[in-house]
Amino acid sequence: MTAYLTMRDKTLKTGAWTSKVLKGGAMIHPTQTDGCSRGVIVVMMARAIMADYPNLPVMDFSTSKENMEQERRQMALEILEVSEMDQQNTCSMCAAFRPPEKRRKAQTNWICCDTCDRWFHTSCITMNEKDFDVAKNKDWFCCLCD
Repeated sequence: MTAYLTMRDKTLKTGAWTSKVLKGGAMIHPTQTDGCSRGVIVVMMARAIMADYPNLPVMDFSTSKENMEQERRQMALEILEVSEMDQQNTCSMCAAFRPPEKRRKAQTNWICCDTCDRWFHTSCITMNEKDFDVAKNKDWFCCLCD
């Protein structure tokens, strides 16, 4: 680690990293309570570390199923907002031509946002057939434009 920081300082000519005295320690942080939120928790921890640097952050966020779903959705929205993809041929949620769970099915419902022109598989945005039938006959707005 020290070698990397020294190399970085020589490249950037700042001295900002090698002038720091690093010392060991432990951070108290929330733990994962399910089998699928590790990445979300790591990103939340990294954000807390960057926000409080050089001090140790206080990490008291909830790792409940509901909070992890909300955080995962917020991260997806942030990624979507800055993403540039082939919006005419791929789903703006999963970035694939066919939704992940329907790779073998020939029929897939798509819906286009009337504001930003992004296309979505209805299954990727958890839109059921009834909601799809209503939405396709009126203006529909995606989660970014709603």
